[in-house]
Amino acid sequence: MAIANIVHSGYGFRCTATDRTLPLALGLDGSAVLERLKGIPDGWLVEALDQLFVAAPALTGITLPWADWQDEPQAQALFGLAHGDYLARNAFWQLPLWLKGERHQVSGGMQFDESRQLYFPLRPHRPQGEVYRRYDPQIKRTLSFRVADVALDGERFTRWMNNPRVNAFWEMAGPQAEQENYLRRQLDSTYCYPVIGCFDDQPFGYFELYWAAEDRIGRHYRWQPFDRGLHMLVGEENWRGAQYIRSWLRGLSHYLYLDEPRTTRIVAEPRFDNQRLFRHLDSAGFDTVKEFDFPHKRSRLIMSQRHRFFSEVGL
Repeated sequence: MAIANIVHSGYGFRCTATDRTLPLALGLDGSAVLERLKGIPDGWLVEALDQLFVAAPALTGITLPWADWQDEPQAQALFGLAHGDYLARNAFWQLPLWLKGERHQVSGGMQFDESRQLYFPLRPHRPQGEVYRRYDPQIKRTLSFRVADVALDGERFTRWMNNPRVNAFWEMAGPQAEQENYLRRQLDSTYCYPVIGCFDDQPFGYFELYWAAEDRIGRHYRWQPFDRGLHMLVGEENWRGAQYIRSWLRGLSHYLYLDEPRTTRIVAEPRFDNQRLFRHLDSAGFDTVKEFDFPHKRSRLIMSQRHRFFSEVGL
């Protein structure tokens, strides 16, 4: 449930959740100043700023004047992350405000896979539990991702994989025991982990997030050390549709860029004839690079780039 709900009101903005007009003064450079508000609910400030940037695409940044906001705990937390009281649009969305759970750190060393002649960075251990949560004001739903759990998700995952629409692309229909074994292999992987996507805590889809260098896709393009990739499926019919695809594809990209600040590109390799997906790629910041052949399918290499995502696409 949203803590803030920012809407256009006359010549300004209003939060219907707190029943207040926002004291927002616009500047000549496309930025704005948000004057101090007293008694705001916990979590309100981040949600309100997020929604303001969505509602006003031309807004380049927001200042929370330190002299006015210095004793407000939510503002203090933002000042520490942003190293100042000005929050530029693209910089704000790159703050780790929507990451959840413990994040594992690595030493920064390298490793060499002799069998494949690959030299690449050491990877952190996969996370556990929920990893990302954000209220999406464009569809008025909370989008979240959590690491898959065999006991919790085995039956649901089996139903999804045996859906003819899903099987047409994944070609993995089979009994629950096989599906649970597949999930276990993904959870034990050193370079990939599976997550369940939820809208308002209702599971709707399954996604595999991987480091591109170690994946099969790394043999088909010039990867960079922190490129991430994803496999995707929507299993619930009631969560299909353009508005939901845009939300979860942007949200997945947002999570991957926040999870590793050195990630500058995200790739995927859907089957070349997946037209339902391709119609929505541009709105989520993905471009087609090329078509190529795996042994089992012809694919399209698609790519998102960090700079374009935060400066042009946004959330």
